[in-house]
Formats: sequence, structure tokens, C-alpha cells
Amino acid sequence: MNAARRLGPGLCLALSLAGAGARAADAGPGAGARAGDRLPEDPVAGAKSTQQWRQFMASEEHERHLRYDRNHLKEHRAVLKFITATRARYDRAKTKSAVLSIQKNLPPAVEGVRRRITAIDHWGNNSNLLGDYDALLNALGVAYPAARVAALEGDRAAQDSVRADFDRRVKHAKDWLAEAAEAKDD
Repeated sequence: MNAARRLGPGLCLALSLAGAGARAADAGPGAGARAGDRLPEDPVAGAKSTQQWRQFMASEEHERHLRYDRNHLKEHRAVLKFITATRARYDRAKTKSAVLSIQKNLPPAVEGVRRRITAIDHWGNNSNLLGDYDALLNALGVAYPAARVAALEGDRAAQDSVRADFDRRVKHAKDWLAEAAEAKDD
């Protein structure tokens, strides 16, 4: 007995029509239409629509990052506390040997903070602060102590430059976390 007899004539007809509709849908829009049957595309309206879509997606991404960081505020504040406390230790150091001692003992603590940062965002693409944290930790390991030693020896220009970048990054992190703390769920 063949399949058509088992299903009956009505169901066979319905299945064949559904199959034809699916094949037409798979062919894409305008598959059966001639070129002259379609409306012309407006390039200005298309460009405007694309720009609106990009702005919408950028704002959605911004909100996603804010919500993510809001959910990790406690961890972010601990990282910033370590960074600012370490800088303060360097700034309090009055001799080259004191600066070098801080620098020598820093790597294990920095590794602990890097593990904490990885725990905040193990994929590395959800938090808006990862780049700042990396730059700040790298500065604390090399640039900041070198600039501090140079300042102790009389050359304050390097320290002023490193401090300006450091302050800018810390301010960005604090401003971002303040904005994240006030972010609302949709």
C-alpha cells in the first residue's frame, strides 16, 4: 500500500501545497517576481535606517555593559581600592629603595587582582573597565615606579605624565561605576 492511500487524498493535497509554499519561502523574497515588479530602493532612506539601527545597537550594548558592571560593583570597587592603595604606597615612598621594594613585592598581589578581574568577566567582553584595569596594573608594575624614582631624583615630568594618565583612567572607572550603580533594568 502506498503512502497516498494511507494518508488519504485530502491530507496528501494539503501536504503537497504546504511543501510548495515552503519551497517558495526558501527561495527568498521576490523569487517569483520579475525585476520590474519590485519597488525601487531609496538609498537615502536605506542609509538613514542603517544609521538608526547602528545607534540603537550601540545604545543596547552600552546598557548591557552597564547592567553587567552593576551586577559586579563590589568586585570592581575592590579592584579599584587595590589600584589606588598601591599608587598611594608608591607616592608615600621617600627613597628609591622603598619604591623598588614595593615594586619587587607587587607581582603576587597583581596576579591576585588579575584573577579577581577574570572572575568578574571571564570572557573578557562584558565589562567596560577591563582595558583601564590592564593599563593601570601595567603602570603600577613598571611605569609608575620608574617615574616615581625619577621624581625622587629631581625629574618630575615623567611622574606628572604617568599620574595624569593614571588619574584619567581611575576617573573613567569611577564615573562608569557610578553610572552603572544607577542603571535600571528594562
